[in-house]
Amino acid sequence: MDLGVNLIEGYEARRGTVVRVREGHWKTDFAGMLGTVQECWGQSEHAAVDVLMEDGRLELFWLPNLDVVEGDIAV
Repeated sequence: MDLGVNLIEGYEARRGTVVRVREGHWKTDFAGMLGTVQECWGQSEHAAVDVLMEDGRLELFWLPNLDVVEGDIAV
C-alpha cells in the first residue's frame, strides 16, 4: 500500500485525521508511528493535537512534528 504523507496544516488538524509522527522526532519511540487526532489545541502553526497512537497511548504533539496520511486507514 503506497500512502502519501504531507506536513499537516492547521486547517487539517481535526478529530479523526490520520497522522504519522515525522522521522527524527525527539521521542524516537514515536518516529514513523501512525495515530488519529483526538483533540486540537490552539490555532494555526502554533496548534498542538492529542493523538491516539496505534499502540493505544494518547500523546500531545505540535503540528510540525506530524504528517497527514493520505489514504483510507483506520487506526
